Amino acid sequence: MNKKLLYILAFIGVVSVVSKIVSLYYSEKRTRVYWSNCEKVKVGMTLNEARQIIGDLEYQYWTQDEKSGEILVSQGKEGAEYTLEYDMVIAGSDNMRLYFDPITLRVTKVFCGE
Repeated sequence: MNKKLLYILAFIGVVSVVSKIVSLYYSEKRTRVYWSNCEKVKVGMTLNEARQIIGDLEYQYWTQDEKSGEILVSQGKEGAEYTLEYDMVIAGSDNMRLYFDPITLRVTKVFCGE
């Protein structure tokens, strides 16, 4: 009885680890696509155009920020800065960011990492 329980728990553990690895793989793959499309975004585009180019526009309503960018507001030198930040690639040093004007929703600056 104890051996069967041990095998069942071991099986559950292996399935859990494999599931986490597969999930991490697909998340990293999606993030790398976003980063490769970042270079195509130009200053002056609308935020929706930029998100369409990056490829995350389809996720904006039904996910919080796992598959989509996250809007952050921070205090900068000239006042509040509005950015759309994306996940970092594995072993990355900084997030990809799109700075935008909250009134016109136009991209004002693009940071595609270093």
